[in-house]
Amino acid sequence: MLNNLYWTLLWQNVRRARLTVKTKIWMTVTSIVLLFSFFVLFYLPAVQERYLLSNFNKEVQNHANTVALGVKIAMTEQNFQGVQTAMDFVKKDPLLQFVSLVQTDTVWNATHSRYRINRTVFKTYPEQKKIDVNAVANDSTVIKRAGFSTPSMKGEIVLAFSTREIIQSKKQIRITSLFFSFVVFSIGIVIGFGLARNISIPVLQLRDAATKVGRGDLTQRVLSNSRDEIGELGIAFNKMVNDLAMARRELEDRSSELLLQKKKADDLLVGLNKTLTDLKETQEQLIRQEKLASIGQLTKGLVDRLLNPLNYVSNFAGITTELLEESRELLAVDKYAADEHVQTELIPLLTMIGTNTEKIKEHGSSLTRIVRSMDKLLQVKSDLFVETDLNSFIENQLVVYKSEAGKSQCPLEFIKGIPPKNGVVKILPAELSSVLFSLLDNALYSLQEKSRLDEHFKPKLTVKTAFSEEAVEIIIQDNGTGLSDAEKKQLFSPFFTTKPTSQGTGLGLFVSQDIVKTHKGNISVDTKPDSFTAFIVSLPVAASALS
Repeated sequence: MLNNLYWTLLWQNVRRARLTVKTKIWMTVTSIVLLFSFFVLFYLPAVQERYLLSNFNKEVQNHANTVALGVKIAMTEQNFQGVQTAMDFVKKDPLLQFVSLVQTDTVWNATHSRYRINRTVFKTYPEQKKIDVNAVANDSTVIKRAGFSTPSMKGEIVLAFSTREIIQSKKQIRITSLFFSFVVFSIGIVIGFGLARNISIPVLQLRDAATKVGRGDLTQRVLSNSRDEIGELGIAFNKMVNDLAMARRELEDRSSELLLQKKKADDLLVGLNKTLTDLKETQEQLIRQEKLASIGQLTKGLVDRLLNPLNYVSNFAGITTELLEESRELLAVDKYAADEHVQTELIPLLTMIGTNTEKIKEHGSSLTRIVRSMDKLLQVKSDLFVETDLNSFIENQLVVYKSEAGKSQCPLEFIKGIPPKNGVVKILPAELSSVLFSLLDNALYSLQEKSRLDEHFKPKLTVKTAFSEEAVEIIIQDNGTGLSDAEKKQLFSPFFTTKPTSQGTGLGLFVSQDIVKTHKGNISVDTKPDSFTAFIVSLPVAASALS
């Protein structure tokens, strides 16, 4: 722990240490010289040594290949004198240690399941030299092998050369490198002295003058006779001081003018603030007017849609009242003949009353659904988007949907797409769930209508997801009655419905479209009459935070 504290304090002192320009010049020159010396003394000799050794290895290998080729030709032709001639090719080389012709034989065991390679020295030079057929190269010797194969013999040429010339060359390279390193180091010392003298002194003069100028003394000037960048820097410094002096005088002259302009600017600012306030009020009024216009349009559609159910309610209620009054009058005519009268007059009237009451209930329910849909449309939607696994979300919603009354036998199939690795989908879960349920209700109604018309019809309802790098599509397709072109054009209009008045409100798709737009997506439909209908909900895919 004390050791760590010591090194920490030492590092802090080093960071706080002040390095002069002269010291930095010396450090730079010394670093360059040391790097160059390292290159000349260590790296360059190592590269040259590797290059010499590599060339020597290639040369020895070429000799081995040449001898092997000569031996192969001689053995193929049964020319044993040619074998000796091929080996004589390298005898005169002063670096040769030995050259051997080695015969290789493959020996199998009795069961012929294993084998070993026998190497036998067939001929060697020098002849008295004992040869290790498994010898390998080392620092003093390079050993290369070149194989050959003839109908009468299979073997290899083993060639060994001494590396004494390479070792001598290495020594000479190191001596030369050491000499050049010393020369470079000496030149670096001389250059360091010259740079420190010609750079540090003018820079220190410039520093002192700049310090005085910073304190407000604009009479400082730097004298420099050099024609390099240091001299140009002194000239630029003198020009800067002259410009600062002129700027100070101009600034003092402008100060009085700015005070007058400030007063005028303050007056103008007050006027601009008043104008801005008026503009904001005008903008708010325009926004309110636009909202009122939208609400007015929506209200008009609501009134038009409600008139028909309300008329039914009013008419049937009035008729029911009249029928009840007639029933009372009939009962009051003759109480003793009431039984016969009941059979002939009163019971049919009461039946009509029951029918009318059902109509009142039916259209009252329709009105209730419309009002509830309108209430849902005008409700403030959530703005909390949740990052969601869309496949799991849809799968859970389908389970909930099929658990509702009358939908357990729904022929529903879910086909999952493969989501991208670096993309996520953010949704409003409750709102998107209502969109999914609304589209499924429409599809189920279409299947039921077609089943009612065709008893052999096999209904099919598919929910599918398709992912890309930029968007995800939720496709809900049924093989029901389909839609005509006229219905398709008005499909997303408010209060338009293809269902009977007692079943549809005309707001399901309109609300669904509004929710999808809140997700910055879009909803479209592809349909063919009496064939299929497919609703495609497209949602954007955002980049993942982990990518």
